[in-house]
Amino acid sequence: MGLLEKIEQYTNRGTDKVSNKTAYSKFIDLGFPSLKNEEWKYTSLKKIIANNFEIENQGEEITDQEIKNNSLDLDNKVVFLNGELYQKPTISGVKIEKNIDHSPKYNDAITALNAALAENGYNITVSENTIVDKPLEILFLTKNKSENLAQYRNEIIVKKNSSIKIIEQVKNLSTNLCFSNMFTNINLEEKAIIEFNKLQNNNESQIIVDNTNINQETGSNSTFNTLLFGGAFTRNNLNFSQNGERCESNMNGVVILDNSEFADNHTYMDHLKANCESNELYKGIYLGKSKGVFNGKIMVRPDAQKINAFQANNNLLLSDDSSINSKPQLEIYADDVKCSHGCTIGQLDEDAIFYMNTRGISKQDAKAILTYAFASDALNKISIPYLYDVAKDLISKKLNVDLSF
Repeated sequence: MGLLEKIEQYTNRGTDKVSNKTAYSKFIDLGFPSLKNEEWKYTSLKKIIANNFEIENQGEEITDQEIKNNSLDLDNKVVFLNGELYQKPTISGVKIEKNIDHSPKYNDAITALNAALAENGYNITVSENTIVDKPLEILFLTKNKSENLAQYRNEIIVKKNSSIKIIEQVKNLSTNLCFSNMFTNINLEEKAIIEFNKLQNNNESQIIVDNTNINQETGSNSTFNTLLFGGAFTRNNLNFSQNGERCESNMNGVVILDNSEFADNHTYMDHLKANCESNELYKGIYLGKSKGVFNGKIMVRPDAQKINAFQANNNLLLSDDSSINSKPQLEIYADDVKCSHGCTIGQLDEDAIFYMNTRGISKQDAKAILTYAFASDALNKISIPYLYDVAKDLISKKLNVDLSF
């Protein structure tokens, strides 16, 4: 039985299974997206939704040691175990509670499914004039007896003149497939600041479709770092709306995949007001039979004059069987702007490798050093030193080389 049939069977057991009936009807009308959908042109869900996922949670016990082994062990930590809120910190000026979104929004089939059935997730509110000094780790751990569909719906509100840094991980501890359907809505009020880091270092049993919407008001600043180092299937949708002047939005991504791993990063930057800035840099490194997709769109509305917008997607294919589909886009309706975008796909410079060989560096180490140098400028946007070191270590493991230089 495929996933769509499982969902219908689950909801037919009672009306209480559906928290938003309008959203559920929308999902049923649309169905899961196919390759005919332009936004899913290079990303097929056909094999995934053919699996026999269970909708209701059938989780196994997750020990404190497993939590420790899979977390960054930061002082401030929110932990979900099999969908249930297990742990949250006490932080002055910050309210953390379980999801209470009673009127969820959605704009496609996947987010409509989430709006209809999601019962778990978090709400975080940072009070006005609050500077959260220590980063907050958010950890979703799943360990299931069978193939499972897990859904989380989250909201973050950073009020005026406040700032917070977050590191989020979603990890499946089981060998059974877990399909995590995530939705996070972030509202930044005037002069609010957020740094949000998605650390996606998952096993071959983890499937993620992650939708994040960021709404920015006047003078706010957002930085999103996507650190994607593994997972059977990962789709990240990152959507920014600059609703006030003097906003700054930064998107940085490092993708390193191997074997038959797949990742699709979709970004949408909507410049609605004047005197704003956006910067986007994604670096992709593909080994084995891995496949990547990048689709980045910058929209500049008629009232958005004096915009500075930069977008770049650079990729390395380190095997003959790896591939990447990249589609950078600009749509500009204002005449006083500075906008640029670009894409590169290539391999390592053999002359540079030869030069390093003549200086006593092995071919494998030379490739690793050049590959790390290629990715490092995207890592430099991480302001949390410990996370930077973690990302560097994960790159070292992914490339199977010592990068302790």
